[in-house]
Amino acid sequence: MATGHPASAHVAPALRVDPVAAARSRWRMAAAFLVALGGLLLVSALIWGEWWFAFLWIAIGVVAGAIAGRGRLVWLAWMALAADYPISTALDGTRDFGPFWFLGAILGLVFVTAGFATGAAIGWRANLWEQSRATWQGIGRAWRRAIVAAVVVGLLGFGGYTGYVGAIGSQEIVHPTGKWTGCDTPASRFGWTYEAINYDLADDARLAAANPDLARCSSQGAVAGDEVVTGDGISIAGWYIPAASGIGPTGPTVVIAPGWKSNKSEILKYAPPFHDAYNLVLVDLRNGGRSGVADTTWGLREQLDVRAMVDWLDRVKHPTWIASMGNSMGGATVLAEAVTDERVQALILDSMHAHAVVSIGNGLEVENGQPSLPGSWAIVAGVALRLGADWTEVDPVRTVARIGDRPVLLTHGTGDVLDRPAESADLTYHAALEAGVPVELQYCRGATHGAVIDTCPADWARWVTSFLEGARTKG
Repeated sequence: MATGHPASAHVAPALRVDPVAAARSRWRMAAAFLVALGGLLLVSALIWGEWWFAFLWIAIGVVAGAIAGRGRLVWLAWMALAADYPISTALDGTRDFGPFWFLGAILGLVFVTAGFATGAAIGWRANLWEQSRATWQGIGRAWRRAIVAAVVVGLLGFGGYTGYVGAIGSQEIVHPTGKWTGCDTPASRFGWTYEAINYDLADDARLAAANPDLARCSSQGAVAGDEVVTGDGISIAGWYIPAASGIGPTGPTVVIAPGWKSNKSEILKYAPPFHDAYNLVLVDLRNGGRSGVADTTWGLREQLDVRAMVDWLDRVKHPTWIASMGNSMGGATVLAEAVTDERVQALILDSMHAHAVVSIGNGLEVENGQPSLPGSWAIVAGVALRLGADWTEVDPVRTVARIGDRPVLLTHGTGDVLDRPAESADLTYHAALEAGVPVELQYCRGATHGAVIDTCPADWARWVTSFLEGARTKG
């Protein structure tokens, strides 16, 4: 009888988990998360608001991905990004991401994911393309579809939002709403004698009779006539205010231009420090006050308005010395005009931006609760398309270097959040210095945009009168 070996069941060897490898994997996951979170928090704390800060998220993702070593662990970076927003807000109680914070979150998700996947592929294997494919194939089908859908939705949302902001924002720049409604005059505010330039003086009396509150007028009155017309056909209005000292029309004269949405009534506040020793010309730029309706261009075409008024002044009054002063957009305007007009021998520029795109971005954040990017660049592009011209060519940081040896005074408020000092006055000041322009910079502590003279009236009067005296002496 044959005998055999007893039957026995085949038993698969148990899988053994290397505790050292498992611990190392957990530590790498923790390190990847902490590096991603720490990097995002550091970027938010140090350079939040800079146009290029979001691109650092890619670098953060690369480092975190290389540490993690597996592309499928990208959820670690997502968790870090999700934690960054509430932690950053808690650490900086003044930070407001605005109602469109999710756009930044979507952009961050795309950047961090791309960086993480790249880092994981590079840190895991040398063959980037093959390992990237392997990593992608290793992700479940449902997750791949979700990632593709998220990217598509993100890009569509990003593109749609960018186009919308560019269209609406550029329309507001070129044809602004909410313009200054005041219509008081040198006589109604200060009791001064003045001449109406390019309109009937009697219309001011009619306007005053129809508007009991001259700070809130229903209209600006009759549109300017044809005595002062720009090279592109826009009628420009203004006031001529003789100096209290009686120096006569040939005496030194200061031309003052208003900012965006403003008019000659609003800039009356700048006149008192000049009135004793200087004749004054206050201008309504195009699309403001009594001047003709046209596109607003932040100085690109408004320089023609100032040129037309200086031409009138030269032709009718024959002043021996002319200076120009401008607030905000008005500063950019008189600066651009002076570049090619040697008759203007000194410039006072108050609360002026350096780059239009930066000023617009700050406005989006501060006044509209929206991210500065990509909206600011979309608006700049939208305005350029509407105008058919590069309107940033008159950015003050570019034009100030072309003033030559004529003196420039910059006045600015340290509390200006629309044109922050480091992004505006400081840049323009250093650009002037590098070009050899004789420039001065005076700061009013705590003053907001356009409020230097309101916050520091005595200082501002001293700065401008001293500056003009020095400029005339040197001239």
